[in-house]
Amino acid sequence: MSQETGLVVDINDGGIAIITISQPERKNALTKPMWGELARIADDLGGDSNLRCIVIRGGSGAGFGAGADIHEFVRERDGFEKARDYGMLHAEALQALRVCQHPVIAAIDGPCIGASFVLAAACDLRIAADNAKFAVPPMKLGATLGYPELQIMLDLLGEATLFEILLEGQVFDVARAREIGFIARHVPLDAFDAEVTATATRIAGGAPITQRLHKKMINRLKEGGSIDAREFDEGYRAFDSADFKEGYTAFLEKRKAVFEGR
Repeated sequence: MSQETGLVVDINDGGIAIITISQPERKNALTKPMWGELARIADDLGGDSNLRCIVIRGGSGAGFGAGADIHEFVRERDGFEKARDYGMLHAEALQALRVCQHPVIAAIDGPCIGASFVLAAACDLRIAADNAKFAVPPMKLGATLGYPELQIMLDLLGEATLFEILLEGQVFDVARAREIGFIARHVPLDAFDAEVTATATRIAGGAPITQRLHKKMINRLKEGGSIDAREFDEGYRAFDSADFKEGYTAFLEKRKAVFEGR
């Protein structure tokens, strides 16, 4: 969709959109224009009711991403005003992924560092190849994450683990990433593409209203606060849908359900 900014979008016949990060000369580091484009892409894909799942992955064998592109820091992040503007754009992209109605998978191989780690944290599900490496080392640059990034990571990892990752800045492997709950599972590199495809296909094969509502409700619970009557009732709206009727009819008839998102 956007070769200029290093993001490419492909949509297959199964309703799966694949966003590929492609800046191999910088190990798929993320630039300011890429954050802006990612926010726009997430908004566009979120409005497509024919989609069922989104996958974000690194391209060109350069890994998921080496973080923010440090080569543009002098131009884009040197000083409070520039850093805040950059951070607001970054936060907008992360929020767009969070509120996107479709489930989003981060498919992680190779480096997943800094801002790329935060990007993966903003996704709903993370799957890694066994060659993946993780770290969030702003302490080595004298930089900080903003509140939106910290909130995403705190929700996912908890206080103790987040402090460990940020204060030490160490690189860790898939076993540790699984242990702290960052990734759902990891597979050998030679099985990685097949596992990502199989996972996205399973998600896409589910009732889309169910998938979307569960994502929305879980994110609402993470916000905290009391659930009002309207929100409470939303948890049962799927039982009015044509997909629910198709689901239980298919079960009784011992056939595969065909969901249309109605």
